[in-house]
Amino acid sequence: MKIAVESNDGKTIKSPFVRSEGYLVFNVNESHVTGYEYRETKDNAIQGNTEELPFYDCEAVISRGMDRTNLKMLKENGIDVFITFKTSAQDALKVYLKENILSSGSIH
Repeated sequence: MKIAVESNDGKTIKSPFVRSEGYLVFNVNESHVTGYEYRETKDNAIQGNTEELPFYDCEAVISRGMDRTNLKMLKENGIDVFITFKTSAQDALKVYLKENILSSGSIH
């Protein structure tokens, strides 16, 4: 599974309402991170076309805020959106993974 986190610096989650310069894309196997990369946002990315976005192959996007248009577009394309108040990309990813494990009933 790939999970994207909005980030302008590759460490922290960008502030809401600011255009994202890029995304940290984490490769996750069950609940373990197996690798990650930073993908820059293209200036010519077309809004509404997920294939033009840096997280086109991700199952989820983690953000500190998102407008309804983008939220709707992502959900219509099968991408889960997780809104967090965390500022650290790593911390937000941990919370997202924990929430997923709890909601799937994997913890006994």
